[in-house]
Amino acid sequence: MPKQARRDLRSLLHVPQATLQVELEARLARLGFPSLRPAHTQLLAMIATTSAGADARDGRDGRDGMRLPELVAALGLPKQTVGDLVDDLENERLVERVPDPDHGVIKRVQLGSKGRQWAAEVKKVTQSAELRWASRLGRSKMRSLRALLEELAATVEAPPGSSQRSSRRR
Repeated sequence: MPKQARRDLRSLLHVPQATLQVELEARLARLGFPSLRPAHTQLLAMIATTSAGADARDGRDGRDGMRLPELVAALGLPKQTVGDLVDDLENERLVERVPDPDHGVIKRVQLGSKGRQWAAEVKKVTQSAELRWASRLGRSKMRSLRALLEELAATVEAPPGSSQRSSRRR
């Protein structure tokens, strides 16, 4: 029997992510949520994390929502593009702009009630997938996978030379 070619890391990471994405889109469509482009979902997910207890370690000030300049920096997109994405999500009532308590003129973008429902459904589907994968891999392997992915994400996200970059070499 011929030996199967080793798959590259990109394709290995893509398989579970794509499977999860299909599940998410199907569930959200069944519940009547609008179909969103990847940039919209990335922005929504970023804002949702601020509602789940963001703190100083992630570069935000711990309040619900984010200011537009924070979103621009985090997404790496032009201010106009991010503003257009926020407008789109606001029109769908998934986010809302609210006054920043520290600055009368500045607005924060936070999840609206429909956006909070969206985030709750995303969390349910994601947790269900993790449980299903843990039952296939075993809890120990799933914990190891999660720990390795957390380490990889922190290493990739950290700027070169920062103390967060992994010092382990193999």
